[in-house]
Amino acid sequence: MRINRPVVTSDALPSFFKKGGQVEYRPINTPKGWQWELWAIAPDGHEEIVTSSKTGGPRVFKTADALLAFHIRNNPGANGLFIPIPDDSGQEGSNGS
Repeated sequence: MRINRPVVTSDALPSFFKKGGQVEYRPINTPKGWQWELWAIAPDGHEEIVTSSKTGGPRVFKTADALLAFHIRNNPGANGLFIPIPDDSGQEGSNGS
């Protein structure tokens, strides 16, 4: 049975975190080099890409610096962040799995 879920947008992340949600940054290979998609993981394990509140498209970071700045803004109490790097095969990676 499919559950209708609201789309997770980047401006709604604070509320998503309060409900127990988490995020992952997943590397993707693009014509301009490696970038990172932002994925939301609900407490029940459901995963979906986060939608940018500004563009309406997937939330993607072009640099690790931009990713880190976003993470610090949305997680002011965080004392660390794991940023996955692409594997050597050139394939898309997902949190080391």
